[in-house]
Amino acid sequence: MSKLLEKLRQILFLTDFELKKLFRQKQGYAGLIVIVLLVTLCAVGVYLRVYHPPHHPHVPNKFLGQMLKDLVNGVSFSLTVLLPGIYILLPMIIGIFAAGSFASEFQNGQVRTVSLRSVPRLSIVLAKFISLSFYSYVLLAVMLVISYASGAFIFGPTGDILVFGPAFLGKESGIYIMDGSIAYQRLMLAYFFAGYALISVVAMFLMFSAIFKKMTMAVVIPMGIYFTSYIIGALPFMENIQRFLPTRYIMIWKYTLAQDIMWEAMLTDGIFLGLYTVSYLIIAAVIMNTSDL
Repeated sequence: MSKLLEKLRQILFLTDFELKKLFRQKQGYAGLIVIVLLVTLCAVGVYLRVYHPPHHPHVPNKFLGQMLKDLVNGVSFSLTVLLPGIYILLPMIIGIFAAGSFASEFQNGQVRTVSLRSVPRLSIVLAKFISLSFYSYVLLAVMLVISYASGAFIFGPTGDILVFGPAFLGKESGIYIMDGSIAYQRLMLAYFFAGYALISVVAMFLMFSAIFKKMTMAVVIPMGIYFTSYIIGALPFMENIQRFLPTRYIMIWKYTLAQDIMWEAMLTDGIFLGLYTVSYLIIAAVIMNTSDL
């Protein structure tokens, strides 16, 4: 029992060290700057779409503009920003920081210095994973606050939400209106499960960092695998392998946008996503224990 408590203390100490190191570095705030840029561009784009809608031959501009004004608000805008954020922007930011947190320290000898202090190498892997997972949720929280604040200021704080679906959930396409009374609940759930998907990305990049131990390789190869998996997942005739792709389960947050939350599907995808995460960490830990630092 005492040994277990000692290991937990070591992990907590290393996690605290990693978090301080992450937030003290100037590049630790680069992700926040990129998020602000994303929200700004999305705000401009949605504003122009709502208040200056393109001419449609079959729909009067006044009717289209009024419909969008009634259904676009702070909550719907935050969900709109989440889509490009979780699929492209945040995985890139998290991947680069994960690779930098591990691979660059292999190159400059920091990992060797830490491991000389009788610290189990598994503890090093877990500390980096926990700190980067926390950083992922920080980025998501910043995105949520900024996007909601700007969306509420421009379009209004809340209201009914127009949801295009459930085509993305594997059913027939359609459109339905989500009642504003549950909008905040669904928004929080969507961002929470988006964070759960992101920590799997963290684990994947840590694994490749442990394998290659060089910054360039640790960024380029997993990034290439991630986007290749994403592209294959969108192609037809690939159904037999799509279920095994790591990006297949990043969609888990979208189940919260169905008329009735699809808890069973979320549980299934969540288990697969968790298995991928644990597998990445196990491989990273095994490689760390067998590597000559």
